[in-house]
Amino acid sequence: MRFDDLTEVYKLEKKLFSNPWPKSFFEHDLKSAQTIGFVVEQEGFVIGYSIATYEDKGLHLTNIAVDKNYQRQGIGSRLMQLVEHNAQERGCSSVYLEVRPSNTAAISMYKKLGYSALLRRAHYYIDGDDAYVMEKEL
Repeated sequence: MRFDDLTEVYKLEKKLFSNPWPKSFFEHDLKSAQTIGFVVEQEGFVIGYSIATYEDKGLHLTNIAVDKNYQRQGIGSRLMQLVEHNAQERGCSSVYLEVRPSNTAAISMYKKLGYSALLRRAHYYIDGDDAYVMEKEL
C-alpha cells in the first residue's frame, strides 16, 4: 500500500463498513516505519487491502477488507498470508487482530488460518460493538 492507493482504499473502506476508518488513520499509519500495508488490484481498482503495525515481537493487523464482489475467492486468505510472511521476516512471533462477533465469515476464515479467540473486548468499536481478539502464533 502506497499513499497514492489511499483514494481507492478509502472508497472501498466506506463501501464496506458502516463505521469506516477515517482516511487520516490510513495516512497516519502509512507514515510509520512500523506499518505494512498491501493492496490487491483488479483493472486499476483496489478490491482488497490490509494494514498492520509491528509492536515488539507481535504484529497487530489493524484493518483488512475485500470487496463483496470478490469475497470467498481466497483474496482475504492471501492477504493474511502476506501479512504473516512479512511478520516472520521481521522476527515477530505472533499476529493478532480484532473482529466483530457478528462477522462470522471473517471469524471462519481466521479460524481456518489457525487463529483462535483470546478474549472479548467490550465496547471496542466506535458504535459500541464488542470485539473478539484473535491471535496466531507464527
